[in-house]
Amino acid sequence: MMKPILKVLAWSIGVIVGSGILIVAGFLVYSSIMEYKPGPTESVEITEVGCRAVNPDRAFSFITWNIGYGGLGKEMDFFYDGGTRVRPDSSYFRQSCNGILRFLKAHDLVDFFLLQEVDIHSKRSYYLDETTWLGEKLPGFCRVFATNYNCRFVPVPPTNPMGYVHSGLAIFSRFRIDSAARHGFDKHMSWPGRLFYLKRCFLTSRFFLPDSSQLVLVNIHNSAFDTGGILRTREMEMIRKFMIEEYKRGNYLIAGGDWNDNPPGFKREMILTGDRIKQDEFTDLNDYFPGWTFAFDSTAPTNRNVDTQYEHGITPTTILDFFLVSPNVEVVDVETFSTGFAFSDHQPVYLKIRLK
Repeated sequence: MMKPILKVLAWSIGVIVGSGILIVAGFLVYSSIMEYKPGPTESVEITEVGCRAVNPDRAFSFITWNIGYGGLGKEMDFFYDGGTRVRPDSSYFRQSCNGILRFLKAHDLVDFFLLQEVDIHSKRSYYLDETTWLGEKLPGFCRVFATNYNCRFVPVPPTNPMGYVHSGLAIFSRFRIDSAARHGFDKHMSWPGRLFYLKRCFLTSRFFLPDSSQLVLVNIHNSAFDTGGILRTREMEMIRKFMIEEYKRGNYLIAGGDWNDNPPGFKREMILTGDRIKQDEFTDLNDYFPGWTFAFDSTAPTNRNVDTQYEHGITPTTILDFFLVSPNVEVVDVETFSTGFAFSDHQPVYLKIRLK
């Protein structure tokens, strides 16, 4: 009697294992077919609202902020960083989004917002098109958006998958944007990891000046979770090549965003906020841009760990968000706004410049 039972058991196990293999294989085939495959450089749509042309004789102001798609406020942890949660509940998500909006509206005299981790269709952000929503709430700003994450189904964590993600970089401008483009990096994770991870890029916006030169803004969000810094090194090489070539043409360059690296000259003892500080310097960015200026506020952190909720003085923090300007640009002021990480795991950074 035991042999028939063992045969049935073995057959059942074989069917279950075989079915599992077929499901996984089918999912990988589907994900490969649906993989986001952007070109090296792509023009992006400009949402125009009648903005005026740039006047090069005035000062310009900027805020860069990784808004964490409205899902990484101070009470959140995140599974990618060692936490357990995938997304906040809907009420806390709305609370964080409204906090982000209140901050931006309170500073709507700023000329340019450079935002990262802006979702336009994602399960983690309850499918809110954040670019359109912010655009409707911030009248008078032209805007552009570039995708850096587009996956039909992110299967982790297995017990509560992150699901559909469509996210990217956005620039909001008080001035008319004459052209804009997505510049993709050429090095990514290997297959199959790349099917479910970001296809990173930088977003540029151009503003034509009367003397035929251009003001060129670059929105940055470089790689994290990059063992050995292989991806970040290549990304910096491509950013350097683009920016140096533009500067040689006589253009003015301002790059800002989440570099996932510490700025040159960052020292933990310079932070005055009472936060616990860590250093995450992976590359010497000065090697890429000798003679250029890295502008950051050395007294306040801009990023916190997300393995637990934020606790002042306990949660490790650092500076990852800052600006880089070409030698023909003068930095007038730079300041980090201390929000207590209330609405995002990053804090906004303000810059004021003049064109030399």
